[in-house]
Amino acid sequence: MRFLVRIKILLLITLSELGGAQKVVHHIAAGLDPRQFDITVACAPGGELVNWLRNMHRDIKIVEITDLKRDISPLNEIKAFMKLYALMKKNSYHIAHCHSSKAGVLGRLAAWLAGVPKIFFTAHGWGINEYQNRVLRFFYTWMERLAGAVSTKVVCVSESDLMKARSLKLVSDEKLCLIYNGLPELKTREGSLRRELNLAEKDIIVGTVARLAPQKDPLFLLEVAERMINCHNGWSGEGGLNFVLIGDGSLRPECEKFINDKGLKGHVFLLGTREEAAHLVHDFDIFVLLSRWEGLPLTIIEAMMSGRPVVANSVGGVGELVVHRETGLLINKLDADEAEKALFDLISNPEKRLSMGHYGRQRARNLFNIDQMVDKYKKLYLSII
Repeated sequence: MRFLVRIKILLLITLSELGGAQKVVHHIAAGLDPRQFDITVACAPGGELVNWLRNMHRDIKIVEITDLKRDISPLNEIKAFMKLYALMKKNSYHIAHCHSSKAGVLGRLAAWLAGVPKIFFTAHGWGINEYQNRVLRFFYTWMERLAGAVSTKVVCVSESDLMKARSLKLVSDEKLCLIYNGLPELKTREGSLRRELNLAEKDIIVGTVARLAPQKDPLFLLEVAERMINCHNGWSGEGGLNFVLIGDGSLRPECEKFINDKGLKGHVFLLGTREEAAHLVHDFDIFVLLSRWEGLPLTIIEAMMSGRPVVANSVGGVGELVVHRETGLLINKLDADEAEKALFDLISNPEKRLSMGHYGRQRARNLFNIDQMVDKYKKLYLSII
């Protein structure tokens, strides 16, 4: 099929390291017909996103911007803004679609200044939360409002984020829309994680895939693990109880110290960043995510696609993924007693784990699949051309 005009789209995200937002950008870029869409992805250099696109999608252009970094630096922000403006001014994109908080603000303002006709932003969880001080919250709120004023559409990945945007007046209501994240279903490759860690089939694995960063609160999970492993409150099964954390981040040294100080080596494993993490989840008995705040975490969707029951803190869009007592168990605050109770409930009930995993897989296939997500973004792009 021939198209009269290929739609030029710039997909912009701050970092290229392994993460949920990066996977969404990858799936959007890879899922659009290259005969109809001319795609460029701009991001920080050297991460998994760049490698995925270069190795698998030769028709997608990649622009690496060294000044896009996670940490805030006025000099880097100015340099990144000027590079983004020059890129957009030179290439005459029809659409600039920004992802992640920093790229979302810098990219939308640069696109507006460069005269890009349509400016989109996907909020993978708003970068405004109760753990920030009042001054920082005020600054971030007004930056989002400024960027929202020049946006054509702002996509929220959960109803929770959409309601938050409304309550904080981040963008006018007519600009808001909802598109749930989606993922492909991977073929089962069970056994590799247990072999790697020398664990038997009867051993229980409670696992998570998350950055070792304040948002994900890995130290709280380790506190829960220490209580459960050292106290054995209610666990009388044959196998050992083990916790696996896949991911890396600024809190890794503190996590390693906690594991050493509490004598948890051999029962708690920090595996670092693993590109095959979604496959390793198949070896978990229970997936756990005890975050302080969230958007719509892809790791929970991966766990559901793998047929794993989920125990999670009900923040952000988590409650839109996990149906309490049907596909997993939700706690309503970071309370160690509540988390321990929920985990032991599933550890001691293998039939419940299987049932919840089964219904979770069905729910993920129906509501959070990759084809639906890409199709909705495609319709969004075409609707404004």
